[in-house]
Amino acid sequence: MKTLRLLPIALLFLYSASLFAQMSGAPREFESTSQVYDALLKFINTKQKDPYEIDWDNVKGSPYLYEQYKVGTFFIGDKSYGQVLMRLNTYSDEIELLPEEGQETEALMKVTNSKVTFENKTLKVYTYNDDDGYEKQGYFLVLSDHKNVSLLFRKKCVFSPNEKAPTANQANRAAKFTQYDRYYIVKEGNKPVEVQPKKKAVIKLFPEKTDEIKSYIKSEKLKLKNQEDFAKLITYIDSL
Repeated sequence: MKTLRLLPIALLFLYSASLFAQMSGAPREFESTSQVYDALLKFINTKQKDPYEIDWDNVKGSPYLYEQYKVGTFFIGDKSYGQVLMRLNTYSDEIELLPEEGQETEALMKVTNSKVTFENKTLKVYTYNDDDGYEKQGYFLVLSDHKNVSLLFRKKCVFSPNEKAPTANQANRAAKFTQYDRYYIVKEGNKPVEVQPKKKAVIKLFPEKTDEIKSYIKSEKLKLKNQEDFAKLITYIDSL
């Protein structure tokens, strides 16, 4: 049986009361904290193996959205399955759980309509098309969530393995992770569509609202490369 990477035992009892209070219908559905954990176990897998052997002591950059583990609450729909210490690996596109010493890292399954909330942020699973046109499920950070139009954000992470220099006069190239910002718009529940944080790109998706978008960006002095400004614009577009 897998060992669940949940909150450390020292914190377990501190979180138990608040955990049950936060769960929709939880006090009647689960009689104990262990039952919550047993329910969550169904949605945990061993982390995917990296395609390269990574020397973590000598690699540059990081694959994580946030380096530190954070307390997150796992939901499917509106139903909570409890809190876990987690972090998003943008290279493998997995939410990893804090492992115990000597144990393999485990990760949450990508379940349709699932999400993790932490520090007033939400990571949600969406079906989308990757750069090669293949349909996949992935984690997106929700920046602006509305019924008609929503704004999402994700990091595309590329790993470059170390390479030996072709000549003695050149330096070896160290292995590194490189992250790229990607923004997506969801219109009326459809698949996320990638969009550049630029006025022309947004207008192309909403040509019927061209005048309103231009006027709002100008009046509010929005800089769309700023996440808060971009989210503010999408909230405005949703209200039109």
